[in-house]
Amino acid sequence: MKQLTLILFALVIGTSAKSQTDYAQSLSGIEWVKIESKSDIILKTHSSDELLIKGNRNSETSERAKGLKLVGEGGSDNTHVGFYVVQDGNTLIVKSLRKNDEGKIYLPKNQNISVKSTWHGDIEIDGFSGEIEADAELNGSVDILNINGPLTANALNGDVTVTFGKVKQDSPISIYTTNGAVDVTMPSNTPSDLAMNTTNGDIYTDFELKREEKNGLKSVSGRKVKATINNGGVNISLKSTNGNIYLRKK
Repeated sequence: MKQLTLILFALVIGTSAKSQTDYAQSLSGIEWVKIESKSDIILKTHSSDELLIKGNRNSETSERAKGLKLVGEGGSDNTHVGFYVVQDGNTLIVKSLRKNDEGKIYLPKNQNISVKSTWHGDIEIDGFSGEIEADAELNGSVDILNINGPLTANALNGDVTVTFGKVKQDSPISIYTTNGAVDVTMPSNTPSDLAMNTTNGDIYTDFELKREEKNGLKSVSGRKVKATINNGGVNISLKSTNGNIYLRKK
């Protein structure tokens, strides 16, 4: 019985390893990696100077599709893990071709990345220090953790949540959503010139804001705030049309 169990275990491991074939490509000469997906996309860091797409064993090719190639908008599967990857100058373009499968991608920590979800996919980004652009064009949310670099993040029908490790770059930060909340956490000593604006929501923070004055009078608007913290510094713009804005100390 014990021997039979070991044989079955070996078969399971063998099948799993076979189904989880990953795709890797060198990033030599690549300045930006631009990723587009209709489904959830997760970006994490690793120590290698390459793009690594983790294969999803739930996306094995069915018997009916054997010998055929997966195709989608803008390309066909040239990775064998459901993605289309092509280099354009110093930019690597990565497109997920499946509508319902989560894509998990690993890149070096300092890589500049641009990520766009075009349907209902959420965007998750963790641990990067390069420049980041994230855009959930329709029904997804954006969740960004432990970043240090410049950021532009937008959503239409979802929240945008960002946690900064530190903020000390010269480039501005812009975070906007139409129908959701903006929730940002950053170190308490972050020097910043802040502009926060919500049309139909409220603004909450535990930072001590130094408000703009005009002719000795301070603005008292609760939905459009310009202020400095820690004597000013990085321009940070936080906007929502129909949601609240939360700015928190880390």
